[in-house]
Parts: sequence; C-alpha cells; structure tokens
Amino acid sequence: MSWRWASVWPVWALAVVGAVLVGVLQPTDGIVWMPIVLGACTLAAFAIQLGGPTVPGIVGRLAEAVLGSVIILAVASAILVPLTHL
Repeated sequence: MSWRWASVWPVWALAVVGAVLVGVLQPTDGIVWMPIVLGACTLAAFAIQLGGPTVPGIVGRLAEAVLGSVIILAVASAILVPLTHL
C-alpha cells in the first residue's frame, strides 16, 4: 500500500468511528459534536502526515484526508439531523 492511502484512510476511519459514537452517545446533541470530531480528524491528519516519511505531496494528502472527513461527517449529519426531530 502506498503512503498516500496509508496516511489517508485512518483519518476517514476516525471520522466514521466518531460519527457513529456521536450518533449513539449523543443523538439529540449530535450536530454540536460533529465539528469536534472534524477537529480531531484534522489534528490526526496533521499528526499522521508530519509523523510519517517526508515524501512530496503532503498538501494533497492532507486535503484528501480532511475533505474525506468533511464528506463523511456531512453525510452523518444529514442522517442525524432528521432523527433529532422525532
């Protein structure tokens, strides 16, 4: 596996796990916790990129990791918001 995907998919996995945890533990206030999960994903993306090998393309890998997290959390928010109004 190339460093590009090995450094991006853990951040996406963190976003999925964070979204599921927020949905299970805080279903009524989940929309408040999603930005916190995104912040944790962003910090994790920086930590992975800066802690790994210094290969060219750090900006692209950071963008992929964070943008993927944003998309995952946007979908999770779109699912969670209608459930809060039941």
